[in-house]
Amino acid sequence: MGSSSARWISVIIIWSILAALCVAVLFKFVLKPEQTKKIEDLTSAKSQYDHEITINLDSFSGYSVIRSEIFKQELKDNRIRLFLQDDQADYSRRIRDIADNRCQFAVFTVDSLVSSSSQLGDWPATIILLIDESNGADAVIAYKSSMPNLNSLDHTKAKLVLTPDSPSDFMGRIITAHFNLEGISKNSIEKAKGSGDVYQKLLKAKPSDKKAFIMWEPDISKALEIPGTHILLDSSRIKGHIVDVLVVQRKFLTQSPQVARKVVEAYLRAGYHHRSNMKRLILDDALQLESELSDKQAQKIVNGILWKNSLENYAHFGLIDKSDVRGLDHLEDIIEKIIGVLVQTNAIPDDPLQGNYHKLFYDKILAELQRDHFHPGRKINLLSSDLGATVDEDIRGTVSLPALSAEEWERLVAVGKLRVNPVSFGRGKASIGRQSQRDLRQLAAKLRSWPTYYLLVVGHARKDGDKTLNRQLARQRAEAVKDFLLDETDINPDRIKAKAAKVFKRGGSGQSVSFVFGQTPY
Repeated sequence: MGSSSARWISVIIIWSILAALCVAVLFKFVLKPEQTKKIEDLTSAKSQYDHEITINLDSFSGYSVIRSEIFKQELKDNRIRLFLQDDQADYSRRIRDIADNRCQFAVFTVDSLVSSSSQLGDWPATIILLIDESNGADAVIAYKSSMPNLNSLDHTKAKLVLTPDSPSDFMGRIITAHFNLEGISKNSIEKAKGSGDVYQKLLKAKPSDKKAFIMWEPDISKALEIPGTHILLDSSRIKGHIVDVLVVQRKFLTQSPQVARKVVEAYLRAGYHHRSNMKRLILDDALQLESELSDKQAQKIVNGILWKNSLENYAHFGLIDKSDVRGLDHLEDIIEKIIGVLVQTNAIPDDPLQGNYHKLFYDKILAELQRDHFHPGRKINLLSSDLGATVDEDIRGTVSLPALSAEEWERLVAVGKLRVNPVSFGRGKASIGRQSQRDLRQLAAKLRSWPTYYLLVVGHARKDGDKTLNRQLARQRAEAVKDFLLDETDINPDRIKAKAAKVFKRGGSGQSVSFVFGQTPY
């Protein structure tokens, strides 16, 4: 046999082996699985579920309704199988999982949704429901001796100890965006790994340290047991900023809108079921997460979270008349305020939605529920009302502050000075310049976010010249600013007082007006 024939035989043998391997691979990975699946299908029953959904979330107590058996059972009754995926509050991963179809639903704070979507360069999810709003569950704690109020942060040595990419982080941003802290250092943030770590850093701090510690419950309650500590600010003081929402993948929504509706219905029904005993739910949820809470700690958590009901969702989504919303912000306004804070604190370079805030939420599901007289307490929606919600639900709106006597105004405790561009007036007059009018309109929007504080508008007088006339002009300018703010908003006039400062100033600052939030003494 010649060498040529031997080579041909070798080639044939090699190709035969390769062909055999290909057949084996084809059988193992294609034909056998198909055959196995066919046999399984022929010998299996039809599933009780028509759909499977995955919701990404983390261990925050506000999401306890989603982890509840009632929510799971409501979905099961609608032939929907639920999977929960805890991503440890990794919002970048959460938005990628939605984009890559690894989950169909997720929960976000509005700021984390905006930030993570902006970083992704895409908006794969849309808001379909407000879950809750922080109502004291997040707070800034400090030693009173070194930090009596938020003005104490206006110092080069001041530090904010917080957890990055968390509601605490955003609370720190709200403070720096809304309050006049020009003296604070650019390196003022001290990073921690969760609220527990923040609490440990507080334990190690000295009362003389100019540090403020941002944490959440139950660490807030533990921190306040340390002698000399107090709350500088908690989330019950600010509205429409630390808000949790349920989002759905846009593609899934277009393909399965009825499934998305059933998820919203199931959540509202589960929340309605637990509304009278949220403490029990929080305790059970903690055990499910292999954590332990005392009754007192669980009650603190319940007090610090405002779970949104169906009627409040209608209000936030603009589905009921403004006269009935009791001061609740429209979701567009919430998104606008939050993006403003993110831009001002350099979390994002600019407004990624360019003012089109309606593109971040979808209102048709709630509009359908309202039209169909949805009742979270009943399987069949037979009850109706003017607002399309239940007669035993209510909108928990903003409570008006009471009027103060002159003596009570003098006893107000200063919280902090608001960040506002210097107000310009006509020379020797109380007329407000056009640019300052625009700045004051922005301030008016901020005032709606802080409904529990009184506002002092303080006119400052120059030291040079006739002191009596200067002080009179300072008072007139403060009154002009107060009147402008009241004309621009529906804010209770009892919240605002104009006055002239007792101390004279030199230079341009002596012609200015400043804004101070105050609260009644504890």
